[in-house]
Formats: sequence, C-alpha cells, structure tokens
Amino acid sequence: MHAPSEPSPRRGPADPCLQLALQGGGAHGAFTWGVLDRLLDEPRIGLGDVSGTSAGALNGAALVSGLRCGGRQEASRRLEQLWTELALVGAPLSWLLTPLRKPGLGVWDDAAPLLSPYQSNPFAMAPLHAVLARVVDVAALNAPGPVRLHVNALNLRTGEGRVFGPGALSVQALLASACAPLMFQAIEIDGESYWDGSYASNPALAPLYEDRRQADLLLVELAPLERPEVPTTAKNILNRINEIASMRGLREELRALQQADSRRGGGALRLHAIRLADSVPPAQAEPSVKRTVGMELFRALHAQGAAACEAWLRSHAGAVGRRSSVDLAACYFAASA
Repeated sequence: MHAPSEPSPRRGPADPCLQLALQGGGAHGAFTWGVLDRLLDEPRIGLGDVSGTSAGALNGAALVSGLRCGGRQEASRRLEQLWTELALVGAPLSWLLTPLRKPGLGVWDDAAPLLSPYQSNPFAMAPLHAVLARVVDVAALNAPGPVRLHVNALNLRTGEGRVFGPGALSVQALLASACAPLMFQAIEIDGESYWDGSYASNPALAPLYEDRRQADLLLVELAPLERPEVPTTAKNILNRINEIASMRGLREELRALQQADSRRGGGALRLHAIRLADSVPPAQAEPSVKRTVGMELFRALHAQGAAACEAWLRSHAGAVGRRSSVDLAACYFAASA
C-alpha cells in the first residue's frame, strides 16, 4: 500500500465520497489496482458503490469483498491476492496469447484473431474461476448494506447489456463480464449466454447515481479516447474495433449521466477521471499489452496507477462534493460535435 503524502484525519459522515466506475482492459486493470490501493490509503475520501466491467468487475469484486469483510486493509490485501494469483495461473497459458500480442509473427499474427476459443482454449475460464472463488466473498457481495457492487455483461442473444447487482452476483457473473469473445467460451447464466461487458457499456454508470440526488463518480479510464494511427493488420484492426465499441458504450453512459444531471438542475452529478493513457508510457498503453500476463508488468502498472491517483488527489480532491473536475463536453463529445 502507498502512504498518503501527508497525515489525514479520520473520515467523518459529512466527508466527500466517490462512486467508482472501473473500466475493463485486461492486464491494464493492474493500473486500476494501483488507483484503488492509493484511494484505500486516503481516509479523507469515502468509497461508495462500484460499477465495473471485465477487469474492472474483478477489481471491484475484490475491493468490495474486502471492504465488507474487514475494511480497507482487507480490501488492499484481496486486490493484491487477485493480481498475484492472476499472474500465477495466467503464466502457463500465456503461450495461447502470444500471437495476439507479439508483433512480427507474419501470417500467423494476422490469422490468430480468427481462431475460435472453442478450438484453441480447452481450459475455458476454469483457472480464473478458481482464482475468484478464493478471492471473492459472494455472500458478502449479495448482502444488503453500503458499498454495493454492480457488474455488466453482454447478452449474446439480444445484444443488450445486463447489469448484475446485489442479489444476482456470482462468480459466473464476474466471469461473464470478463469473457473476451476471442479468448474464452461464452458464459451461461440462467439459460442465456454472455460475453465481455465492454461491448455493452464500459462500465455501466446508472447504478452509481440513479437512486441518489447527488453523486461524485470517479471513472478509472483504461481505453484511450483517440488513437492517431490507422490500423493495417488484422490484429490491430480488431484491437481498434474493440476500443471503439468500448468508447461508444462509455459515451452513451456519459450522455445519460449528463441528461440525468440536467433533470436534477445541474451540478448534482459530478464526474472525475483518472486515465491510463495520460499516465503510462506509450509502449505500455499499446492494446496488445492487455493480453500480457506477468507480475513484473502488473507491479509496474500498479505503481503507475498509484502515482496517477496521487497526482489526481493533489489536484482535484477538493472538487469532490462540489464540482466536476472533468469537462464532459470538451473531453468526450467534442470530436462528435
């Protein structure tokens, strides 16, 4: 864990609170781990509900399980356990992902995205299921109380997103949210098949504000808003398609947030953001890194996430409860305008 830059008083009932919106992004989710670890060391700011997609859903499940079962220190411990175990179980399977992340493999590099996980991944999501069963307390996630978790997945039959909240959370729901279609076989829940929730919304924001008159949302953003280069290989084209789908879903959620705030009179729903693209070297922001498995990478991204959160706290902690620190129109809608 990272110590605060200066001593902090205990948080009181009137102190500001953040509702956490955690994007998906594979290994880039270790950046979110660092952000959360730093927030857990900041008692001046409370942590409210969590909405996560894919890697954001896994981070959120570890965070909320820890907060409900033992407080901030336990939440930090479970987050570290999650990423340590992901590195351990992912390493033996990393050969399956090599063609998707290593450049210069010629025809194989471009053909790999066309392979079906029903042929190339006989393990399906069993290793991840075993990790989550050890890290996550499903009973705690479903119990009534503060700090609720919401995760979303895409229904293959309808093409619509589904949000799983308290009372419907399970390891299967977490796996569904993280089920990348070209890596894993679809996850079945109640007779329906699901894929990664980033194809629906990344993440769903409404659960964080729909039953509140006021709310501060902190978005930990892993998908880049823009990429200047035009992709020319099959792998990079697929990467960009996935990023565009993710950002379109996020923009729809942000437009709904903007409209909801307008109905409340403006200024009641406040947005804040910490962005991976602004905080890591370009080589680590490259989309193929998302499929890389290794504790060295995870630790580096964790450190960068913690540093990015520290910088955000220094610049914007005073805005929580008062105003947005992100200009929605300028940051997310200017290009479409």
